[in-house]
Amino acid sequence: MPLRNYLFIFGQYNYEVTIAFGASDAPEKGNMKGRIYLNRLKRKVVIIGGGVSGMATGIYLLKNGYDVEILEKNHIPGGACVGWDRNGCHIDGCIHWLVGTSPGSPYYKLWRETHAIERDTEIYFQDDFSVFDFPDGKRLTVWADLRRFRAELLELAPEDKREIERFVRLVGRYRRINGPVDMPVDMMSPVRLVSLGLTMGGDLMRVLRDGRVDCVEYARRFSSPYLKYFFENYMAPGYNLMSMLFMLGHVMGKDGGIPVGGSLAMSRRMYDYYLSRGGVYRMGKKAKRVIVENSRAIGVELSDGECVYADWVVSAVPAEHCLKTLLDGKYRVRKMDERYRDPVRYPIYTMTIPVYKCTADMRGFPLAVHAVTDRPVVMDRAYDGVALRSYHYDRTLASPSGSTVLQAQITGGDDMYFWWKSKRCEGTYRDAKLALAEEVRELIESRYPFLKGKLEVIDVVTPLTYERYLNSRHGSFQGFVHTSAGKSLMQKGVVDGLAGFVLSGQCIFQSGGLPVAVATGRFAAQRICRADHVRFRTRDYASLSTLLAALRRKKQRGKAVTQR
Repeated sequence: MPLRNYLFIFGQYNYEVTIAFGASDAPEKGNMKGRIYLNRLKRKVVIIGGGVSGMATGIYLLKNGYDVEILEKNHIPGGACVGWDRNGCHIDGCIHWLVGTSPGSPYYKLWRETHAIERDTEIYFQDDFSVFDFPDGKRLTVWADLRRFRAELLELAPEDKREIERFVRLVGRYRRINGPVDMPVDMMSPVRLVSLGLTMGGDLMRVLRDGRVDCVEYARRFSSPYLKYFFENYMAPGYNLMSMLFMLGHVMGKDGGIPVGGSLAMSRRMYDYYLSRGGVYRMGKKAKRVIVENSRAIGVELSDGECVYADWVVSAVPAEHCLKTLLDGKYRVRKMDERYRDPVRYPIYTMTIPVYKCTADMRGFPLAVHAVTDRPVVMDRAYDGVALRSYHYDRTLASPSGSTVLQAQITGGDDMYFWWKSKRCEGTYRDAKLALAEEVRELIESRYPFLKGKLEVIDVVTPLTYERYLNSRHGSFQGFVHTSAGKSLMQKGVVDGLAGFVLSGQCIFQSGGLPVAVATGRFAAQRICRADHVRFRTRDYASLSTLLAALRRKKQRGKAVTQR
């Protein structure tokens, strides 16, 4: 009869040690012949979605001895963190700046553990983080230095000195605030929770208070029309003050750089490392449904009829798509249902992006400019400006001809999505895209004359693009907007009544983004390890098979040298 089972990791594999006594059902006195059995455990995990979160989950699980297979419906890894080529130019589809590019940042550890950022990855830091250009020629620069930014605000609006000083102090406090990223709060021990609370101290109360203040409401505290416009429009519509302060805090804390090579290069680093650890990544494989038996997920059925079975299923695709489509609406997550039913308190955030091939010399032009135009861009509503983003800083993204890419981003929400959907229903979707791109090009050239005749339309991204590529809610490319009226979403990643199943991805935490994606990937792996009584680890260990293979290659090289 087995007396005790032990589970341990050797190399990259899990092993079970069983100690048994004799062959009888119960050990008898005088018949205590001990036997030890060593069995390699083949626990398999199948992951739906090969974006940053899916790959992060897979990498952590491979480090903990699991067999992992990722199913990705697209033909390129990375999910939302991608780029693509048009007319000899590379269009970066995701990273505008990245939390975790500073070695002292908690997120930097996660990027290094998943190999999204390597030791030799070049990080570009911009001094002029973003710029607001007003129609009368006034300019407000958001410097990545708090003292310099303070001086900029005071020079532009000396009448608001008192409120400016208060705002600067708030940003300074947010530079040192970081949420828990190494472990989900619900998995922390009481001692660790107390330690976390003591670490944040009064900052936690500050975060809660600022989360109840809307950016538009906050803008009313200022007298200057320039500052009013800045605070109303710096974040996407609906975001609360806390979100803005977190963003500026990371930037002013020198933790908002951009990995050179862009989004696709970062995803490729994760992809290559995942394959090097023995992970299976299958592209062009669209999940149809999660296979459930006896209230347990046991695999995934693909659109071509193939079934992939596993001990665990992880969904790293948008949660709504998973719950409504892949799980047939049979399982619900209460917190998420509340948000889907209340788009006013929990809106989404999307964009329309005309993309241009730019042949002008962009040196000296800011990387990010909010250009307030003399006439609005009209879609579902009138937009009084466009956010321009130039990629001339990254030599790896430049075309062979020396031209660069200029993106014109117009931020919207549900109404923008439904407007584009109506155009598709009318059969005028393509014409509407081209017309909008030409209209925006004329506005840009009017605002910046040195660009006249230097812009060529090469692509237009709409909310329907994001919906098609990501299966996201109304074309959203992040999570829910963190409004002052809504509650913070911290979903555990589990579905009540469904065993063997875990959610990951940016949709299960408020606001989303790449840092949330990599953190929830880590959390998903931790939940699986805890359920299987596997001690979670993040270090790289060479497996026994890898070491033996390396020795064989060394021996073969030695033989080849001897023969020569």
